[in-house]
Amino acid sequence: MKMGLMPDRTPGRIHALHGFIGSGKTTLARTLEQELGALRFTSDEWMTALYGQDPPADEFPVLFRRVMTVMEAQWTRAVTLGVPVILDHGFWTRAARDELRAQASALGALLIADATFDLFRPRFEPLTPAEEALQDVTRLP
Repeated sequence: MKMGLMPDRTPGRIHALHGFIGSGKTTLARTLEQELGALRFTSDEWMTALYGQDPPADEFPVLFRRVMTVMEAQWTRAVTLGVPVILDHGFWTRAARDELRAQASALGALLIADATFDLFRPRFEPLTPAEEALQDVTRLP
């Protein structure tokens, strides 16, 4: 390699976890982090580390946006360097998912093809009504 030339880099993969509170996103994110050698970005952990377990409700939107802005700067940089990332955020709204798709596209990351999605979809077991009643969430330190 000649001095001053950067090697071609393939963008890192983005693993975005979608789901409601207590659905197991963080547990899965921790597993993927180890299996893939990825960087994990868990917004709940960042919020707790910076602002405590229960930040004031009236300040939450501003504090959360700050965390997401800093996390975004870090995970997008990791992707451009070819590092896989896990976004443990939930992506509750269509707008949030569309924004992520646009960011991934701009970074050169690939989306899952419809055929691949269709192949794995039958393996997914949605919650049953009996499971949905289990809404107690215990956080371990």
